[in-house]
Amino acid sequence: LRKNPKVQFWTTYQERSADWSIEPLLHRWKLKCAEIQLEEFDGDKSELAASTLPGHHSIQMMVITLKTEDIGL
Repeated sequence: LRKNPKVQFWTTYQERSADWSIEPLLHRWKLKCAEIQLEEFDGDKSELAASTLPGHHSIQMMVITLKTEDIGL
């Protein structure tokens, strides 16, 4: 991230517990996160790409980036 502060990390995860959050890790490493709504690309259907996912699972998609205010960009 120091070499390319504008890099974006796109990721998904299956929410298994509402008690767990990545917010402390984002704060520790001076990162920010933007949630991508699955509806934006029809990812909220009961089947996706001939797979049963997401099905009844709660899937989150997000983009993680460096906090630009912390590096002066």
